[in-house]
Amino acid sequence: MVETLDILCVADMCVDLVVAGNVRPQFHQAEQLVDDYSIELGGSANIFVSQFVKLGGRAGVVGWVGQDVFGQFVLEKLHAVGVDTSRVRQHSQLKTGLGIALAEPDDRAILTYPGTIDAVEPFELTGELLPCQHWHIASYFLLNKLRKRWIGWLEQCRERKLTISLDTNWDPENRWEGVMNLLPLIDVFLPNEAEALAISGESDVTRAGEKLSRVGTLVVIKRGREGALAFKKNQCWRLQPDDSEGKAIHIVDSIGAGDNFDAGFIRAWLLGQEVEECLKLACRCAVASLAAAGGIQGQLRENVI
Repeated sequence: MVETLDILCVADMCVDLVVAGNVRPQFHQAEQLVDDYSIELGGSANIFVSQFVKLGGRAGVVGWVGQDVFGQFVLEKLHAVGVDTSRVRQHSQLKTGLGIALAEPDDRAILTYPGTIDAVEPFELTGELLPCQHWHIASYFLLNKLRKRWIGWLEQCRERKLTISLDTNWDPENRWEGVMNLLPLIDVFLPNEAEALAISGESDVTRAGEKLSRVGTLVVIKRGREGALAFKKNQCWRLQPDDSEGKAIHIVDSIGAGDNFDAGFIRAWLLGQEVEECLKLACRCAVASLAAAGGIQGQLRENVI
């Protein structure tokens, strides 16, 4: 019998090569020294489900990895956390995706080799994938092959009584197309501030949240050091991080902080907690991840019930 999961999502399968140092790349054959590097589990969906499982949830991923050392690395990391990888297969023609991240304490720049990140084909989304309660979409703008499939797929999820969440992440093409058409099918939308402004076409974060939530979607906007805002129709919730806590945090890098925020929020939301409590757990997850390199090393471990 197939186990019913709390969450399932298509994973943007990749590893992150994280390079840390107070340098900016220079061309013209310049050689620069960095402070450290690490190879970490990458992919927004992978980071999301890893944090969700560490909060006591059951989560799985759908995707492909390459027949290479990075693909094996991804599978081993997910297995170690307890993520269901029974829907992950090895691709004979694509390499596992790779993100090269130059990390500063409060920011990062990323070069991405897509590889298996966008390997899932539309026909692979079938009803056989739905022994779960919730469907999460991560890295919407990197999963190009699925763009035209999402509306039909989410309608099918709705028919099966699943709830749905979405975090688009950044659009490399800076076009921001398709999201507004998806929102009526989304229960929880989790952009950061820059993404919310770009998708809504607004220049003010409050107006952006109000506009995006008009169709009934709960819109949760991540604002980094400024905390988070949540909107639903005429309601607004604000969470401002405690300043004393913020000063005590040693920030290694911000990689995966938004994905960990998402996992904390959705874990609490699926348990029926109030929006204020969902925001609190989400921010705790984001803050915890800042203290270690990459997206999963610093993740919060807590059985949230």
